[in-house]
Amino acid sequence: MPPPPVRADPRSIRLRLTPEARSALAGALDGRPPGSGIRIWVERGMRPHPQMMVDHASVRDIPVTVDGVPLLVDEASVAFLRDAEVRYRTDASPPGFEVVGPFLPARTAPAPAPNGPGAAAATGTGPRPDAEETVRLALKNVYDPEIPMNIVDLGLIYGFDWGTDGALTIRMTMTSPGCPAVEELVHEVEETARTASGAPSVKVEVVWEPPWGPERMTEFARRQFGYA
Repeated sequence: MPPPPVRADPRSIRLRLTPEARSALAGALDGRPPGSGIRIWVERGMRPHPQMMVDHASVRDIPVTVDGVPLLVDEASVAFLRDAEVRYRTDASPPGFEVVGPFLPARTAPAPAPNGPGAAAATGTGPRPDAEETVRLALKNVYDPEIPMNIVDLGLIYGFDWGTDGALTIRMTMTSPGCPAVEELVHEVEETARTASGAPSVKVEVVWEPPWGPERMTEFARRQFGYA
């Protein structure tokens, strides 16, 4: 399992604010007592998602000032918020904030593969590159609940097998045989892949050979955890 991160240097987080977000956040802090800031944190789990609120700084926070706006980030959220951008969506109803970044799940899933189950059956058991790429993009929104990284970049997805009826089997591993989230991850992967692939059924086969190791991560993930 990747080593736990050391306490982050505020400069390494590199949070950005759009002009609209900066104006809205500054307005939210107007008149607040000294020491107030905008807390940004990430709810952990298989679908991590950022939250924001006005709060007081604590000794556990990593204070970050961006364009004059004081932001409060807890250590556990740093890995998700690196290079993220805070936006204020005036085109939403009601208007509101969103936080997007390379270490956060996409807000919208990719469209399902255009060729549905019938096309899968017609091609037999061979690979379906288009459908598999769509599934991989969708699975990038599923995270190992113990590690701040999606399961694709972690290298947990070993392969895809297609049945003659279009059914999909995904070969997947875990970071360790004792992973406590096996059942939850299998269920999440099956549901996500079923929606993305259009396959009539999706099954996850958990395999342990070859064993998982950091070398199976993508270059992006290895850089994040200091292996590259």
